[in-house]
Amino acid sequence: MEEFGWVFFYNTKKFQETGDFRDMIAGNAPIIVDKVSGEITETGTSYDVEYYIKEYRNRYNTKR
Repeated sequence: MEEFGWVFFYNTKKFQETGDFRDMIAGNAPIIVDKVSGEITETGTSYDVEYYIKEYRNRYNTKR
């Protein structure tokens, strides 16, 4: 399977330090960064990240 780029998860520094759910960002979705163009694509929170990676791969393969 061809590599398309990277997936990044993010949250607040305070949440990383405390682990307290009150300190986390609600509804933040992972982002996909295209390795060729640097294009950033926000995923979603309704499905597991693997779903969004599969969708991105399908679009990635039709673009190239």
